[in-house]
Formats: sequence, C-alpha cells, structure tokens
Amino acid sequence: MTKRGTGEQRGAEEPRCAWCGRRLPEAARTGRPRRYCRAGCRQQAYTARRWAGAHGLDDDDLIVSRATVDDLLGKLYCLQAAVEDVRRDLDGLGRPRVADLTEALDWLLENADPLTDAWLEPRALDST
Repeated sequence: MTKRGTGEQRGAEEPRCAWCGRRLPEAARTGRPRRYCRAGCRQQAYTARRWAGAHGLDDDDLIVSRATVDDLLGKLYCLQAAVEDVRRDLDGLGRPRVADLTEALDWLLENADPLTDAWLEPRALDST
C-alpha cells in the first residue's frame, strides 16, 4: 500500500540502485525518483545499454564471469543440501528437542553464511 504523497510502499524493500544494487540515498521531495546511487552507476548502465543493443542483448541481460556464476551456484548448492539435511533430520524426530533445533539452525547458518557475502557485480565492458 502506498503512503499518499510519498511514493513509498509499506513493507516494501528499500529502493536499490538499478546498476549495483546498493541502497539508494534518501529520496528528494521533488523530481523523478532516483534509479542509480551515483553518477558512475548511471554511466555504467548507459554504456551497458549501448553495448547490449549493439550485440543483440536485452536490457535485462547481465554479463558476469563464468567463475562468478560457478562460485554462486556452489554456495547455493551447499545451502540447498543443508536444507534437505535439516528437513530429513527433523522429520524423523517427531517433536524435536531444543538442542536438535539449535543444531539444525547452526547447520543452516553455517551453510547460509557464504551466500550473505555473495554478490553478482555486472561487468563493465568497453564497446570497442
């Protein structure tokens, strides 16, 4: 639900930069809403749009290195396996004890932590 006159949504995520994903600074009271956190991000997005158009890519296509994607997929796989382990372990217990729940949560957090630092940074490419 939108608050009248502010353009903010209750319960919505904070607005983020359309290029790098950082949180946007406080919105100005007038003018268009910001899409980028800084001029460098706006310039990178412009360059990427021009490069994408020249190479037949859509605006929503993102170019990242294979190593970055493989690293992210590896971390995601570990988290998925941990969730399956915890489900299987807790399903077999009937009514789990606090110690069982604590151990399960610790296992999930250990496997989720690597994803908290993961970030897909778009590659800035020269159009030459």
